[in-house]
Amino acid sequence: PQTNDYPKSLLPVGGKPMLEHIIDRAKAEGFRRFSLAIHYLGEMIEEYFGDGSRWQVEIDYLREESPLGTVGALGLLRPRPETPFLVSNCDVLTDIRYGELLNFHSNHGAAATMAVHLHKWQHPFGVVRTKGVDIIGFDEKPISRSHINAGVYALEPSALDILGDGERC
Repeated sequence: PQTNDYPKSLLPVGGKPMLEHIIDRAKAEGFRRFSLAIHYLGEMIEEYFGDGSRWQVEIDYLREESPLGTVGALGLLRPRPETPFLVSNCDVLTDIRYGELLNFHSNHGAAATMAVHLHKWQHPFGVVRTKGVDIIGFDEKPISRSHINAGVYALEPSALDILGDGERC
């Protein structure tokens, strides 16, 4: 309900919008240029951040006429980046070192790199393993581990070649 009249990226955490935390963290690592993809209540984001001068950074906007998805708005980047760049979801507060992710990406020669987080979840019940109608095992409240998308990515400029202008992705 909080996002009915307010964009998620402007929801306050610790006294300031989530997106401001992301910009501050990236700025502390030396990042100075930001392109913000906006659609839903985007004018509120643009009004708050302006051109970024308040934070001593440069901010421009990718204005989506309709929602283009997590990656689709990158097709609107003009000019296209000439070097690897980072993308972050606007609602991700993380302690990831952006520079380390970019170095990892470059060192592995990838077109795209996704930051992941190891998530552990303990099943609240004992899990029965079966084969047909026979019980072949029982695990008492097992812990499941999986890598989940952390919402931060490093991309090569060439990764944008697969995106069409204004296409959802």
